[in-house]
Amino acid sequence: MPNTEPNDMTADDKKKMPFLKGNTPLAIGAAILVLSSGLLGYSVGHRQGLTVVGFEADAEQLVEVVQKQKASLETLNKTLNTATQERDLAVSNANDLYLAMNKARDEHTQAENLATLYREVLRQRGGMPLSIQHLAVKPLPENAFEYQLDLIQVSPSKGRASGSVELRLIRGTEILVVPLADKNFNFENYERLTGRWTMPKGFVPEFMEVRLTGTSKPVTRRFSWSKGEAIENQSAFLSEIPQTEANAN
Repeated sequence: MPNTEPNDMTADDKKKMPFLKGNTPLAIGAAILVLSSGLLGYSVGHRQGLTVVGFEADAEQLVEVVQKQKASLETLNKTLNTATQERDLAVSNANDLYLAMNKARDEHTQAENLATLYREVLRQRGGMPLSIQHLAVKPLPENAFEYQLDLIQVSPSKGRASGSVELRLIRGTEILVVPLADKNFNFENYERLTGRWTMPKGFVPEFMEVRLTGTSKPVTRRFSWSKGEAIENQSAFLSEIPQTEANAN
């Protein structure tokens, strides 16, 4: 039976059909390539944007760290400059102290030489008997006092002076003997005795008498009592100072 269906396909359509069928994979590949290129471009652009944002954050943090380090370096420089100035000042003070000590040592040596010369002259002229050269009394807080007694002699034979010291506080007929921690002396040319005592409350002496015994000729000398201002902040404890005792003699 003959085919009666109409045949509307032209010759050109018949030619296109085999072309599309043969190039379908190529078209699909091209579409995939275009889509992949688009996705790749978006991904790269997104990453580039994130990289720029991260770089700006890192740069700000780096600037902050640099500023902190700069401030720390400035502080260290100031500390170093201060330490250098203090060191230079200490060195200068040490040099001044060294020069002052040398000067004092030279002056002391010169004074010792002069004293030796004077003693030799005195020996040639008969010497000097045991004498009380100086007595100083210094008031301290809490009714305490400190004494300083200088003894001197020049013996023609260069003999030593030895004996004991007694300090007396006198008010009218009352006599108080000052307790001495070390009342003995033994020297050739000069000796200084020092000590402290506590004055009984309400007792104000008129005189202070010094007696030297144990020598061939006892020595007695009386000094008028005078009181100065008390000296604060003494290093010694006043409780360690012995108390005076009354003496009937």
